[in-house]
Amino acid sequence: MRFSIRSAENGKETSPIGDSASQDDYGGKDAVVVADPSKGRWERSWPTIACGAGLFSDGYLNGYDSVRSVIGQVNTILSKIYGGAYDSSPAQSNVASIAFAGTVVGQLFFGYVSDHYSRKWALMASTVILIIFAALSAGSYGAGGSLHGMLAALTAWRFLLGIGIGGEYPAGSVACAESTGELKSGHRNRWFIMFTNVQIDFGFVLANLVPMILVLIFTENHLRGAWRMALGLGVIPPLSLFYLRLKLQEPEEFKRETMKDTKTPWWLVIK
Repeated sequence: MRFSIRSAENGKETSPIGDSASQDDYGGKDAVVVADPSKGRWERSWPTIACGAGLFSDGYLNGYDSVRSVIGQVNTILSKIYGGAYDSSPAQSNVASIAFAGTVVGQLFFGYVSDHYSRKWALMASTVILIIFAALSAGSYGAGGSLHGMLAALTAWRFLLGIGIGGEYPAGSVACAESTGELKSGHRNRWFIMFTNVQIDFGFVLANLVPMILVLIFTENHLRGAWRMALGLGVIPPLSLFYLRLKLQEPEEFKRETMKDTKTPWWLVIK
């Protein structure tokens, strides 16, 4: 928290106290107040939750390998349903891995957008992408009931879903870190980790637990419903964050250090 104390003797402000940089760190200008003392605990905390918790979708829908995410379990179910027709098709590997390609694209695109324009609207865009393509993945359908068409659609939706997941890193994680500037010193790291890394790990756990429960509910005679429901439930996490993210304001640190008016040294980046 950062604020100034007004001297009772001469009415002038003394040096600021807290854990932010001093006025000299800003070239002699008045330092920007990061934390507003008038805000309650929830008002200071919910932006951190709204920005970081979307990484649950990465753990549940994507993971850093197909075994830990729901698509690994869906892959097994599809193999059980369609047998050799699925196992011998390129979709067997594409369905599980294509989201990673989309994640890279999303990280690059939303990284630029969130740094130069807006953390909030980059987050909103990635949230909408997650909602739409998680739903479309669950409803994948091939023309005339074609298996090949259904798998092609699922592969395409998974790639576009990956773009939304990729946006959670440069927009969500960074905004989460910036929003912790409003929290009390000594509490920031735990809140940041709780709503970034822990969310991904929690997603891994549910990605393996949920399909198992759904198979028990649907039974092995109705596995088509089980895999579609497992993917469809991935809509709930980003949908639950939609309203919070819509109410977000740009983090104070982003307002102070935005790259909107700076030029990126692309040649230096390439080298």
